[in-house]
Amino acid sequence: MAGPKPKRVLLQGVPASPGFAIGPAYLLHPEERVVKKRIIPPEKVDQEVARLKRALDKAYKEIQGIKTRISGDVGEYEARIFDSHMMMLQDSEIVDTVIKDIRDNLHNAEYAYSARVNSLAERFESMSGGFLKDHMSDLRDVATRVIDILMLSENSQSYLDVPEPVIVMSRNLTPSVLSQFNRKNTLGLTIEVGGKTSHVAILARSLEIPAVSGVSWSGIEIEPGQTVIVDGTAGQVIINPSLRDIKEYEIKKAAFFANERELSTLRDLEPVTTDGKYIEISANIELPIEVESVLQYGGDSVGLYRSEFLFLTREDMPSEEEQYQAYKYMGERMSPRAVTIRTMDAGGDKLVPALRMAGELNPYMGWRSIRVCLDNREIFKTQLRAILRATAFSNIRVMFPMISNLWEIRESRKLLDEVRKELDQAGIAYNPQLEVGCMVEVPSAVVMADELAREVDFFSIGTNDLIQFTLAVDRANERIAELFEPNSPAVWRQIKSVIETARRHGIQVCVCGEMAGDPLAAIVLIGMGLDELSMGPGALLEMKKLVRSISFEEARLCAEHVTRLTTADEISAFLRERYATKLEDLGVGRFPASKRPAPF
Repeated sequence: MAGPKPKRVLLQGVPASPGFAIGPAYLLHPEERVVKKRIIPPEKVDQEVARLKRALDKAYKEIQGIKTRISGDVGEYEARIFDSHMMMLQDSEIVDTVIKDIRDNLHNAEYAYSARVNSLAERFESMSGGFLKDHMSDLRDVATRVIDILMLSENSQSYLDVPEPVIVMSRNLTPSVLSQFNRKNTLGLTIEVGGKTSHVAILARSLEIPAVSGVSWSGIEIEPGQTVIVDGTAGQVIINPSLRDIKEYEIKKAAFFANERELSTLRDLEPVTTDGKYIEISANIELPIEVESVLQYGGDSVGLYRSEFLFLTREDMPSEEEQYQAYKYMGERMSPRAVTIRTMDAGGDKLVPALRMAGELNPYMGWRSIRVCLDNREIFKTQLRAILRATAFSNIRVMFPMISNLWEIRESRKLLDEVRKELDQAGIAYNPQLEVGCMVEVPSAVVMADELAREVDFFSIGTNDLIQFTLAVDRANERIAELFEPNSPAVWRQIKSVIETARRHGIQVCVCGEMAGDPLAAIVLIGMGLDELSMGPGALLEMKKLVRSISFEEARLCAEHVTRLTTADEISAFLRERYATKLEDLGVGRFPASKRPAPF
């Protein structure tokens, strides 16, 4: 006798890799390791330390082998994901602490290693920023491998033995485990832990496997083989879908592939409006390796490189040489295209461990960004030296964040000049014509834009913070999230004022916030006379398609109308009424820019 029909369940997560998949569930439950604490005899401490080092060496070689295989099967830059895994194995801060624990407390190696990783994980997972949380799965992946070797255990689940195409459902899938799956039999992924910047999400995008992360099915009974739909575009998972769901998603799959094929033809075309105005389409990135995605999707430049991510994942400060190598790599890969490096924008939800930054009552309005740099001048000068050195090889620009007054930009430029003199004295080459810009993201910078324009070569409007500070809405506060309104007339009028000021002074102006990747907002920005739109790499081709479909004159008239309206609702309604059908026909803006995943 047949049981009751399984209940349809719709789950919302984070869109980690775009696309759609329908198939049977394959539940992956990596073996839970129970690491027991043992006290070793004092005379065996050296032996235990040697055992740890052998395990680290073996793990390093195993990951090196995975990297080589991924490099051959997928690509060289996808394989670089595993560079960070190998660096974690050699991280002196972790290894030295574990060895000290073995020597001081006579703990067995697997317990000492596990304890150190758990301590780091707890600290990072308590932070509000998503990046570190996303990459904790990498640290745990590395730790599991080391502990497995120390415990001489073999993973009991063979990932290569999946006999048919499936939807893999896992709590904490890792890049090294994903790399073991047969690609043809992996239709889609659902992952409970991690976000869209986790390495497993990056690898899924490279492998073109639709994936949703941050989705939990705790408390829901799922049997292996039950049908599951993965909507990696909207970040949804449907368990036990109806026939109507399946039919609907079969149509979406076909449309998705057709659209991807069409967008790929735009890669080498110029983003020019139908009446001939060139709009630079550039990308925001956080990791140097992401320049590969910018090139893959035909970006004109890197409009915003968030350099603070070099500082967030370590206990110490990156050296000048480490920073230089990162900047040089990006500059050379993008050359002759430009790379705009934003100096360290720490604070808010991005706490730099080496600065011992403590939580503040109002962190977004506190000790952050350029304020931190000007209070730590040697650290700031080290970064400026690294940037200047990298300019010798490529088209790199530098940009100072959260400038709120003239003193901050003048002090920053003064330090830059000091570094130039030091390099001159040392005979080190750099580009003397380096362009210097500042972000306009607080109302005081808007008011002082005329004066700031005399100090810089370009403006970049950071709309996320500008909206936050203009409307006095903390964008991290979920209770007032609906008050964070990009279409507020107060926001649009400030943006218009900054663009007009830049025009008067003959300097370039870019928007690098979320609004740049929103098709409706982009039309208004273009109409206001913006030079450049910078967004996540995943939105580049759609934006190029939009630009090539409109005339500047049409956008100008649209912008004029928007600035005459007096409420956010009026502006939103006008834009939807005027352009919803056009965007639907173009197949762009299928989901909000804030949910659009970046490939890298």
